[in-house]
Amino acid sequence: MDKLKEKINKIDFKYVHIAIIILGIIFIFLSVFHNNMWFDESYSVGIARHSFAEIWETSSHDVHPIFYYYCLHILYLVFGSNVVVYRLFSAVCIALLGVIGYTHIRKDFGEKTGLLFSFLTLFLPVSAQFAGEIRMYALGMLLGTIMAIYAYRIYQGKSNRAGYIFFGLSSILVAYTHYYGLMLAGIINLLLLIYLIKNRKERKQDLIIFLVMAGIQVALYLPWLISFLSNLKGTGFWITLTFPGTIYDILTIQYAGNLSFQPIILSTAFYAYIVYLIFKTNKDERKPADLCFIIYIAVIIIALIISACLHSVILLNRYLLVVTGLLIFGISFFMAKDTKKWRVLTVCATILILSTASNIITIKENYNKNNRDFMAYLDENIEDDDIIVYSNAINGEVITTEVSQNHENISYFYNKEKWRVEEAYKAFGPYMEIKDTLPEILDNYTGRIWLVESGNTHELLEEISDKYQITKIEDKQFKNKYKNYEYTIELIEKNGTINSKVD
Repeated sequence: MDKLKEKINKIDFKYVHIAIIILGIIFIFLSVFHNNMWFDESYSVGIARHSFAEIWETSSHDVHPIFYYYCLHILYLVFGSNVVVYRLFSAVCIALLGVIGYTHIRKDFGEKTGLLFSFLTLFLPVSAQFAGEIRMYALGMLLGTIMAIYAYRIYQGKSNRAGYIFFGLSSILVAYTHYYGLMLAGIINLLLLIYLIKNRKERKQDLIIFLVMAGIQVALYLPWLISFLSNLKGTGFWITLTFPGTIYDILTIQYAGNLSFQPIILSTAFYAYIVYLIFKTNKDERKPADLCFIIYIAVIIIALIISACLHSVILLNRYLLVVTGLLIFGISFFMAKDTKKWRVLTVCATILILSTASNIITIKENYNKNNRDFMAYLDENIEDDDIIVYSNAINGEVITTEVSQNHENISYFYNKEKWRVEEAYKAFGPYMEIKDTLPEILDNYTGRIWLVESGNTHELLEEISDKYQITKIEDKQFKNKYKNYEYTIELIEKNGTINSKVD
C-alpha cells in the first residue's frame, strides 16, 4: 500500500512539473507577437539579411560573435525578414531550457530540483522579458546551461561519447554566441581539465577524450580569435560602469524584468535565504550548486578585471543572462533542500507576482496601439526617391530597418561625433550609408528629405537650414510605449542651393 502511494505521488509530481512547463511556456509567449524594434534588435534584423561571409566580417567589428546572427540568417532564408519569427526563436530557447529541467535536471538531481529549475527558468521576471528580445541572450543561456550539464556528467564519470559531443558542441557554440559565453566555456573547460589531470590514473580515458575535444574547440575558435582580440581594444560600444547602479543592476537583473523599480530589498532577502540554505547543507552534498555559484561570480570578476586592464567596461547586467542558467540551477538545488515547504512556496509566489506584474507591463507596452503609428505615417507618405537623414543612430537605425522592410529608400547616418562604427554598421546596409559631414550627403542632392530626430528636438533641421535653402513641408512627433522611443519626423524639400551666408 505504501509503495502504491509512493508511485501515485511520484506520478502526480511529474504531472505538476509538466503542467508548470506548459503554463510557463504560454506565459513567456504572451508578449512576443509584435513587430516593434529597439536599436539592438534593429541591428539583429539588419545583419540577418546579409550572407554568412558578410555576417562574419561585419560582426568582427561588433561586440558580439556570429552564431546567433547565423541562426537568424537561416531563419531569414526560410521565412524572410520576419520579426515575429526572430522573437519566437528566443522564446523557444527559453522554453527548451525550461524543458531541460524535466529531461536533465530532474534525472540528475531529483524531481524537486528539476521542478524548481523549470519554474524559475520560465517564471523569473527576466525570462518573459528576454524571451521576446531579438538578441542572443536566450540562446546563450540555453547553450551555456547545456554545456554545464554535460560537463558535470563528465566530472561524475557518467558521460558517454554522445555526452562529450554535446559538451564540446555547446561549449564552442556558446563561445561563438557571446563573449560571456567564451568566459563561461573557458572556466568550465579549465576546471574540468584540472580535475581530470588530478585524477588521471583513474580517468585516463576521459582525459584523452577531453584533450581531443578541447583541441578541436581551440582549433574551431582560432579563426575568430583575431576578431575577438581586436574588439577588446575598445570600440566605443561598451557600457559605462556606475555605482551603486551597476551593483543594483547585477543583483536584480533576474527579478526586475520590466518592472518600473528595482526589487533590491526582495532580491537581497532572497539571496540571504539562499545563503542560509547553503550553510545548512552538507559541504559534500552541495558541491554541484557551489560550483555553479562560483562560476557565476567568476564571470563577473573576470569581466571587472578585463574592464580595469583595458579601460573599457564590459560588465553589463543583461550579459549575465548567458550564465543565468547556472545561477538558476544553484538556487533550485538549495531550495529543493529546504524542509519548510511554506518558505519555498512563499518564494515561488513572490517570484510569480513579480513576474506577472512585469509581464503585464511588457504586454501593454508591446501591443500598444500607437507603437506602429510612425511606420503607418511613413508607409503612407514616403516616396521612392526620398532619402532619410539622421544624426542619432539609436532612433535612426530603427527607422532604417523598419522602412527597408517594405521600401528601398536610402538612409544616411550623419556621423557628426565621428564614432568608429563604419564597419559594424554595415549590418544596416545596403539601405544605410555613413557620412561624417552634411555636404557629403546633401550638396549634390535635390528633392525630399525625411529627418529623424529624438524627442521633440529640431537640431538637425536647424543645422541643415543654416546651410541650405529648404522648404519645410511638415513634422510629426511620435511617442512609442515600446522601449519609450520618441521620434520627431520632419519632411523637408531641398531645392539644390546653398545659403549664401555659409562660406
